[in-house]
Amino acid sequence: MKVVENFKTIFQGIIRAGSRYPLTVLFLLAVTLLNGNMINQEKDLYTNYLFTLFVGAILSGVAQQLHERFFYKQSQRFMLAAAACLLTIGYYFILPTADLYELEAGIKTSVFVFALVLLYILIPTIKKRLTFNESFIAAFKAFFITSLFTIVIAIGVSSILFAIDRLLFSIDDKLTLHVLNIVFSLFAPLYYLSFTPIYEDTKDKSVSKKEKIGIQEKLNEATSVPRMLEVLISYVFIPLTAVYTAILLAYIVINISSSFWTDNLLEPLLVSYAVVVIVVYILSSTIENKFAVLFRKFFPKLLIPIVLFQTIASVLKIGEMGMTQGRYYVILFGVFATISGVIFSFLPVNKNGYAIAVLIAFSILSILPPIDAFTVSRISQTNLLEDILVENKMLEKDKIIPNAAISKEDKIRITGTSDYLAEMNYARKIEWLPDDLTNNNDFEATFGFNREYENQTIEDMGRYINLDYEDDLNISLEDYQQLMRLHFYTSYSDTSNSKDISFEVDGVMHTVVQQQKNGSHTVVIRDADGKEQMTILMEPIFNALLSEENLKKGIVTVDEATIIEENDQFKVKIIVESLNEYDGQYAGDVYLLVQIK
Repeated sequence: MKVVENFKTIFQGIIRAGSRYPLTVLFLLAVTLLNGNMINQEKDLYTNYLFTLFVGAILSGVAQQLHERFFYKQSQRFMLAAAACLLTIGYYFILPTADLYELEAGIKTSVFVFALVLLYILIPTIKKRLTFNESFIAAFKAFFITSLFTIVIAIGVSSILFAIDRLLFSIDDKLTLHVLNIVFSLFAPLYYLSFTPIYEDTKDKSVSKKEKIGIQEKLNEATSVPRMLEVLISYVFIPLTAVYTAILLAYIVINISSSFWTDNLLEPLLVSYAVVVIVVYILSSTIENKFAVLFRKFFPKLLIPIVLFQTIASVLKIGEMGMTQGRYYVILFGVFATISGVIFSFLPVNKNGYAIAVLIAFSILSILPPIDAFTVSRISQTNLLEDILVENKMLEKDKIIPNAAISKEDKIRITGTSDYLAEMNYARKIEWLPDDLTNNNDFEATFGFNREYENQTIEDMGRYINLDYEDDLNISLEDYQQLMRLHFYTSYSDTSNSKDISFEVDGVMHTVVQQQKNGSHTVVIRDADGKEQMTILMEPIFNALLSEENLKKGIVTVDEATIIEENDQFKVKIIVESLNEYDGQYAGDVYLLVQIK
């Protein structure tokens, strides 16, 4: 009966959330239906609609929070909902045309959603006794419980459908995706909203005293730190953060006059450190044991110099490698973290919301042209590349002149800027820069040299080549009786999923077998009795084809991708279609042409 009661409570909570956030439910239903349509079509045709509807769902939630905090009339609620719809429509028209994998649209939407979520948490605390830290704790608990519950349901439903498909009768492969779509797109958000407490306002005369007491009790429960979380924060998170802080401070002190200002690895490390310190500070704000008190007293002050130094280092790197959207956000977050450190150090806890207001403002500014991260980075990278080319006399009358005699430093900078502009699809907006420089041959033809990377060798990135398909593929079968295609990959279990290939020549059967032992690949030709007639060791062939000359090109011709092996009985031509190697492991596809002597 207790299980039934628990399910009843969950269901009632979801129903209440639906009646409290009706417009959000409509947006979520639209997201679910659109996702379902995309699953059926197996195409990403509606990405902009998906982004827009998701933003609309968050905006409508923010509108409801505004109504509950500042307004009481239903007419005001409808006006706020209408404003949310208008903003959603506006967002659709300013969103760049994108597919699901285009970086700019995805990042802008993510940043906007992040700002809206923070606003959703912040609104109930504006001019209230409730602090942002308490509201954040309620949201954190709701997110954790929702995530856990959703994952369990998703795994359970997937397992049930898998068992039905394997043990009882076949079901459509897409059914599992449709069910998971409902779980993640509709159930999970509504379940999360069911945990959002109602924030009592004493000015609302329509709420009775008894109801206010009940609301306050639920609010206190929602904003309290559970004992298990308190133990984790006090005796796990805080000590680990302290050790990490000591390591960072030691590194900064030791390297302040050398590599600290040029080490790119530090940017993500210090940003993640600042995030951890701020989140742990907020979560520990209501904990009164010795560890938490000491953490709140000292760590915001330690945060200030660490992020300040890193922000300065990131700004200095702009002169060398220009601004990218990543560095833009690192600098912006560094400024926010410095401001947060000051607020947390010198203002009372109930003023912590000021830091979040700054973060929301920075997030919105970072996606608004012409000062958004992408416009600024595009202009910066374009100007930097143009300056380098002009300085080396490689750009005249909007035409790039290849020059292999420039310094290695300038080659690295040209590689970095051109790769960035190509990756972000900005090259098409630059008259003198080719649209596609992903092919190594095109890059060398444009600039006169191969790509150069700082502190990175070909081995670091792995080795790979691909057959050139731009021209018609012409493989001559003259003098060869059999053509086959083989796939290779290094398996830790020393097994291969490739099937043996049998063929008959002049009434005699032969079989080609792929073998792998201790990570080494061999191709064996056997007769009808299983006797080995020829054995080819593939590693020497792979390494020969992955020559430095081929690696520089990346795309190779048929002749460059060909190696011939032979013995007294067979002559075998091996043509690589694609081949890559990383850390001694190979994967690729080859054509095998067999001639029987």
